[in-house]
Amino acid sequence: MRKIAYILSFIFLGAAFQSCTKNFEETNRNNNKVYSVDANDIFAGTVVRTMKLIQELNFNKLMNFSRYAVVGFATNPSQDIGDNYFSQFYVGILRDLLKLEKDYAGKPEYANRLAIVKTWKSYVFYMMASIYGSVPMSDALSVAGENKINFKYDSEQEIYTQVLNDLKNAGDLYSSSATYPNDLIQRDPVFGGATFGKSNLVKWQKFTNTLRLNVAMHVQNISMDLAREHATAVMNDDSKLISSLDEMVKLQWGSDESLSASYYYTRFIKNVTTFSEMTYPALGEYFSTYLFSYNDPRIGAYAMKANVMAPAGTRPMLYSDTLTRAHLKFCTLKDCPTFAAHQADGKNASRVDSILVEYAMPYVPLPELNSLAAGWEWAFVPGQTYRYNDPLGSKNSPYNFSFVHTDFVKENASMVLLNWADTYFLKAEAEMLFGSEGKAQLYYEQGVKASFAQYNLGGVDNYLAQNGIKWNTDGKGFADRRLLYRASIRGKGGRDNHLEQIYKQRYIADYLNCLEGWNLERRTRALRFPPFLANGGSSDVEGYNSVYNYWTERFVYPIVEQSKNTESYYNGIENLKAVSPYYRGDRWGDNVYTSLGFAKLNPDLIFAERIYGGNKIIKPNCEYFNKKYGKTYEEVVVTAKAMTGETDENIALTKAFSYNFRSLLKTYIP
Repeated sequence: MRKIAYILSFIFLGAAFQSCTKNFEETNRNNNKVYSVDANDIFAGTVVRTMKLIQELNFNKLMNFSRYAVVGFATNPSQDIGDNYFSQFYVGILRDLLKLEKDYAGKPEYANRLAIVKTWKSYVFYMMASIYGSVPMSDALSVAGENKINFKYDSEQEIYTQVLNDLKNAGDLYSSSATYPNDLIQRDPVFGGATFGKSNLVKWQKFTNTLRLNVAMHVQNISMDLAREHATAVMNDDSKLISSLDEMVKLQWGSDESLSASYYYTRFIKNVTTFSEMTYPALGEYFSTYLFSYNDPRIGAYAMKANVMAPAGTRPMLYSDTLTRAHLKFCTLKDCPTFAAHQADGKNASRVDSILVEYAMPYVPLPELNSLAAGWEWAFVPGQTYRYNDPLGSKNSPYNFSFVHTDFVKENASMVLLNWADTYFLKAEAEMLFGSEGKAQLYYEQGVKASFAQYNLGGVDNYLAQNGIKWNTDGKGFADRRLLYRASIRGKGGRDNHLEQIYKQRYIADYLNCLEGWNLERRTRALRFPPFLANGGSSDVEGYNSVYNYWTERFVYPIVEQSKNTESYYNGIENLKAVSPYYRGDRWGDNVYTSLGFAKLNPDLIFAERIYGGNKIIKPNCEYFNKKYGKTYEEVVVTAKAMTGETDENIALTKAFSYNFRSLLKTYIP
């Protein structure tokens, strides 16, 4: 795609404005940087660097943190003490944005450019505060020549207040006046259309206002008054919010493998000679239980079917299941161990067989790295001397799982920061908190419909009619294979129940928008997924539990900040301590387990040791696979014939799902 390649040509120009220094304070003190920049030269490269950083964060961390996908090598806790991400935020992205903002401020001929720059800057600081907590923001406005030594770490409330005010100001700046026809980005990588043309200012304003609503909902645990102020202001004119698929904040990669391809493609697809499920993101089990439980057709848009990428002849993973069947047809000398007695008593028409079979499943989630925690064990099969196996552990090939759909990871993939459904779910949440329950229900249902429309899927009315999905109803979902988690939705009741429905539907609709998924759970604790299980091994993560670890609550600061921005660094930790609902002193307070101020306390922490500690005997049960094709052999045959069009039952069963009869368990008369 030429669009993104053209953008990238400006990255090399942008590189001229970047020194080799990476430390935050050195960036601000660089006297050699050329500061004569223009949005038409710089902004596109800034966006592309943001895209790359988002996907790098997702792949290395946030896919697992959000539980949207499993990246096998990264499922254990880690603490990155380097300055790679900090540098990309400040040097690669914010430095030029802050200079552009300073240059355009107070100039009416550049009001739209200023609004665009403020919006992108606000999104980047929203990312940083969501990831680290307290970070330098006000001192990030320092420019070359200001002899600063310490760079203040602003508190979360200070950052989010500034972000919300900046977005308010940006929303008010947009103008379509003919007085300044060139007041836009000439080569806009966000809302310039397929031809990479001029900015669509209407769409930019809707992005600005929708982001403001998103941040307002994000900060409610820090200040409900701040959330109410900005949410109600935006909702007073919701015509300026994202209101169609065409207005989503959707960024596009290109098709040039060497220049413009997505980070995902270059990281784990391009030039990879040996396929591994440890590096290719796959559907996670906990998330998939919601898709399985409520017959969600979006699963086909989110993930590929199992084995779909496999070379020809690759055996699928087979799941063992039990069925019943009418005995009469199979009462033969070959198949019935008591053939003679059964033939003599005349009761075969009443007999039923219980049989053990195996067949392939269309979608198979990838288990997280450790299926059992240290001290846990699989139960013994009743009456036998051997134990159960992990139902998801009997792979025949690394291709046996359902990997993230190629539309998300191909070279010219798109990536969405805010979608149409987000707008409706944010409005529904705001109405539940500050307005009308009736409007909340309407927005909730429109949000589900918008998500289905995003993937061009039918069946939304049937989906919405199900218990748990239908407003003010409860739904009992499937459990994971170890019965640690159940995808239930408790929507019947009052405000908290309705919010649970809103939160869970937004989470499902935001698939692979990993920062939003991670943020949503931390600020709501609506999903309450189990911790990552550990196998007893050691880790360099301070505070690490060798049995279980709840997902990372934040990133640690770069270690270089401790020596080069010492006073402010420790003040940043004090900022965390002052607002965290769950503060831990490990690693002098700068650890991955301390919750940020915008987060709610994880209510499961007080029960964690009782639930996950010590010896546990696990009897596996894949509820979401059981009786997938029918409860009886006869029903399974009907399903196989319908799937394949074959009339011969054996051919149909093999062709449909690699059916295999394993053994006769018993024959009985009900």
